[in-house]
Amino acid sequence: MNIQTSSLVAALLLPLALLGSKTAGAAPHPFEFHTDARMQHELYGPIEQAYGYMNVVTDDNGNGTINVMFSNGSGLDLAQFNARVKFLDSAGAIIREEYFDCWMDAEGLQEAIECKVTKPLSLSNFDAVEVDFYLSEIDEFNAATVVY
Repeated sequence: MNIQTSSLVAALLLPLALLGSKTAGAAPHPFEFHTDARMQHELYGPIEQAYGYMNVVTDDNGNGTINVMFSNGSGLDLAQFNARVKFLDSAGAIIREEYFDCWMDAEGLQEAIECKVTKPLSLSNFDAVEVDFYLSEIDEFNAATVVY
């Protein structure tokens, strides 16, 4: 009888322990995350005066907004500015990815050109956010003049 009681107690406590551990690890809502970085190209590295900024804001239920902003003060003509936003679980595995991009031209540049892209977020069970900012589709000759 004692063995049956122990088994029953263990069977009842295990789901509660697992539920508690998952809840404790999730990002608390409302949640707010900000990051920025210099834009980089795979071949040319960091590009001077080209930046990305991203923020995620959620409400109490985990619903929110992802905002990505790009700024091109580099003089780099016709470049595609990109951001890959990754939502991770407690083990660091990607549970969702969002991609953002904006074509930006610097022709006749007198001040930085900016672009903002926004997407809704309805994901409440993530633990962390990571962002990769990168440039693609750039003119090789022009890139050589603006590399940091």
